[in-house]
Amino acid sequence: MFGKSIFFFYKALLFGIAAYAIIPRPEFKKYLIYGFIFGAIGDIIVLLITGPVLNLYKYFHLGPFGIWGIFTFWTPISWMFAFMLFFYFLPVRIPFLLPYVAGFSMFGYMVGLVLQGLGMYEYIGNYIYFAPVTFLIWFSIAAFSYIRIGNIRLNSHLNGE
Repeated sequence: MFGKSIFFFYKALLFGIAAYAIIPRPEFKKYLIYGFIFGAIGDIIVLLITGPVLNLYKYFHLGPFGIWGIFTFWTPISWMFAFMLFFYFLPVRIPFLLPYVAGFSMFGYMVGLVLQGLGMYEYIGNYIYFAPVTFLIWFSIAAFSYIRIGNIRLNSHLNGE
């Protein structure tokens, strides 16, 4: 019945367990809200722009949880949990912040490569080379917004002074 589409659920379950195990209970709701806004809603916006509008990717084996034949219900949930972890570990020192955002952007890109290797996702044409830029823009906007909304003061020194 589910076939390969069960992998999308497993991905959401894995990220959800990681977020639940790592983020302390008193802070969980705060990160859940930010994860929902920048992860789940952000994912849907990015998917709608890069999918049906620009035709840069294609999902396969959506199964019973496919939405409009564009993506699966579990994909935004996975990104919600991933962004919860992204915000929880977000460094406040600028020398660490920039590589952190770039690293998480590459993580997002590699999730797509793994799904492509499983035959469940495909970067169309040359987008396979430019997708990291999409993730970098997405994660940069999320980090900048989180820092601004949360009134987080960044530190430019390596030693934390």
